[in-house]
Amino acid sequence: MNLVQLKRMIAIYECGSLRKAAATIGITQPALTLSIKQLEEEFNASLFERGPSGVRPTAMCERLVARARLMLAEERRIVHELTEANRQPRLALGVHPVLVSEWLTHTLRRFVDASPRIDLWVRDGYTTQLMDMLSAGDLDFAFCGFPADFSDEAFEFEPLFRRNYAIVARADHAIFAGAGTSGHTWVQLSAYNKIDPMETREFTEMIGRFGYGQDNKIIRVSSATLHKSLIVDGGLIGMIACESVAAELIKGTLMRLEGSEIAAPTFGFVTLQGRYETRIMRQLKSVIRANAQSAGTA
Repeated sequence: MNLVQLKRMIAIYECGSLRKAAATIGITQPALTLSIKQLEEEFNASLFERGPSGVRPTAMCERLVARARLMLAEERRIVHELTEANRQPRLALGVHPVLVSEWLTHTLRRFVDASPRIDLWVRDGYTTQLMDMLSAGDLDFAFCGFPADFSDEAFEFEPLFRRNYAIVARADHAIFAGAGTSGHTWVQLSAYNKIDPMETREFTEMIGRFGYGQDNKIIRVSSATLHKSLIVDGGLIGMIACESVAAELIKGTLMRLEGSEIAAPTFGFVTLQGRYETRIMRQLKSVIRANAQSAGTA
């Protein structure tokens, strides 16, 4: 097995036919067929099912394509890093929106100030989005949540800390006057994907015990900033990381609903399995670890 064979397999997978794939990558159809035959012999399994309208990938092919894309993404990154070796180093970091905070902002600023030759790119997104970016080679590593019951051999996870969440509302909200949750408007931070710290059964059951359901008016947002604003400024009820509204809780602007506390799945670093870590990448991870602890998030 080699990268050329894998690239040809992916071409067939994406085109749906040997003829189109051969034309796309610029080789003859017999040469393409030979490459796939060699792969099938090596794995002792069929990769495509032939039919009158083209080819369909087998289950084995689906698994191999997923891993092959990771390998090719890493190949592109290696070539890029070697090409850029004598230029300003580039580092791409993915961050989950709920982790955007004052301590992280200051951490990134201090890191860049201490590293004059660095081109730091920061992308925000939910867990699955960041994992897709990692798979595509668009990120060096991600700083996000990782559900305890999720596992994928393509990724490595280094846990750092957990955050406490609670259902909160403004202190002047009617819910604290014994009015109950029925009829009130809720706001929920909903990810674009299925794998997100706040998309867990434990979370759903918790907010359900406080009246969150189909009978309520619900605003679903993907922006962590808007989520907080709708609670603080808009007077809605919502589940939010206590650290995100620590100042408001201390001042008494917001109050927790008693008994609504819950711990979200662990936050930490996600990287591709076996991904080579550059010196600058190790340094940024080290700085984030240290500052996460000093900020009291660990």
